[in-house]
Amino acid sequence: MTVLPRAAARRCARRFAAAVDQLGDDRQSQRVGGLHSLALLGKDAPAYRQAIVDVFSAYLRGPSTDTAVRLATTRLLRSALRPGRPEFWPGQSLDLTGAVLDEFDLSNCRVDGRLRLDGAVLRGQTRLRGLVVGGEATLRGSQWQEHAWLERTVFHGPVSFDGATFRGDAWFGDSMFGGWTSFTGTEFCGHAWFGGASFGAPADFGYALFRRSAGFRGAVVHAGVGLGGATFLGPARVSRRGDDGWNFCAPGWTVVVDEDNKSVGRLLWIGHPELVEKPAVLDRSEPTPV
Repeated sequence: MTVLPRAAARRCARRFAAAVDQLGDDRQSQRVGGLHSLALLGKDAPAYRQAIVDVFSAYLRGPSTDTAVRLATTRLLRSALRPGRPEFWPGQSLDLTGAVLDEFDLSNCRVDGRLRLDGAVLRGQTRLRGLVVGGEATLRGSQWQEHAWLERTVFHGPVSFDGATFRGDAWFGDSMFGGWTSFTGTEFCGHAWFGGASFGAPADFGYALFRRSAGFRGAVVHAGVGLGGATFLGPARVSRRGDDGWNFCAPGWTVVVDEDNKSVGRLLWIGHPELVEKPAVLDRSEPTPV
């Protein structure tokens, strides 16, 4: 980290304090000006970048109902976290615990440190396509009120969606989960799509509730899947993995082969005593029994 000369450090400290003070001004123009002043300071003084990201995050976690200022905050945050641009700030962590976020978009951004969205409420459609997270990601109890677009996301570290609720469709197609992954108790009210996703460490979907279809075709699992207590009220589709069986399955479950396409099938729970002796024949029009 570059150490600023003493005079320059004092100037940066004064700029930081003045910009933060502007965020508490009654005038919207002053609050927006304070945000941009912080962004300019981050360009000039990289040592302040994490502190500025923390201020942006704290503002989004706060009770402000000023939509214009909140949208300006998310735009500046997105700009700072998008690689390939001159204003990109590497090495940042992002804590939006409990934040209320409207039409939140971090598509193609990069968070090198930790990402926290525990208890966040994401209103409108949320777009995290191509987001890369280098550290741990925790999204426990998050509420996704409309469609969630997370295709091609990359989680290098462990990630937890425990207790999260997706009110709309949840799209995780071609995402990469490099560390331990947990969707324990997650509720998917719309379609849940994990087609082509890669799980590099154990993945736990225990007690997850899938109210509509779930798609795992083409997903690659390297270290096992947990489906204990999971409930599928719609079809849960998987695909063949060469001669090794099915790409996505767990103890207590079997796969009912599609009549028209032998390379795909649907998960069926057979662990319950009443289902063990039943043949694996399934009416297409009925939900997957659990």
